[in-house]
Amino acid sequence: MVVLNREQYQIWAMRLSIVTAIIVVLLSLINEIRFLNIIVRAGVSFGVIYCLITGSLELFERTAHQKPQDIQSDTTSDCGGNIDFSVGDDEPLSSQGNDAGFPGQVDRDLSSGLPDSEKQAEMVRRMGWQ
Repeated sequence: MVVLNREQYQIWAMRLSIVTAIIVVLLSLINEIRFLNIIVRAGVSFGVIYCLITGSLELFERTAHQKPQDIQSDTTSDCGGNIDFSVGDDEPLSSQGNDAGFPGQVDRDLSSGLPDSEKQAEMVRRMGWQ
């Protein structure tokens, strides 16, 4: 899959570089540049654009996170778990259960009313807003 995408990106990099070179040639013809200078400008513009595109593709491939292909994980089981911990929820979402009838990230304690000022201050402190 990665090889197929890489080949497609290289084809598109080639096409974009050719279109850029054609635009440079047309603008050079409009400005009445000599033929040898047109050829040099077209070659340089093609080379620069192609190197920039393939270089950025290579950079993105080297810095991308590698997904393990042998591990099949269920993405819906831990959905939102990291965000719950970052806003101060101490228990994982999966251990709380879904029987309360509250969707998503809604705090189940809000059904009994708003938290007192001490609990609000604690939440603000945990979020780093102090």
